[in-house]
Amino acid sequence: MASGSPSVGALQQSTTKLPVVFTSVVDPVGAGFVASLARPGGNTTGFMLLEYSIGTKWLELLKDAEPRVTRVAVLRDPTLASGSGQFGAIQAVASSFGVEL
Repeated sequence: MASGSPSVGALQQSTTKLPVVFTSVVDPVGAGFVASLARPGGNTTGFMLLEYSIGTKWLELLKDAEPRVTRVAVLRDPTLASGSGQFGAIQAVASSFGVEL
């Protein structure tokens, strides 16, 4: 059992046979711990800290609060692993909300 990316990385380096279950990892796919969330593969599986689709909910809430919004800026830190996944989720639904990013 591992909590956080440093622990998962250390366990993966030490074994490829024993199961590794993680919690509180920001982006297990981006960090290379698992192949995908649906099919992790290997000996590692676990739970993300924050689901990417929460970004789509933020956009939905913004449109609910101010329906006339047509342009939205997304500020993110490109060095954070979770940033690209969340941004991708927002990009995927932006047009359905009538919003230009």
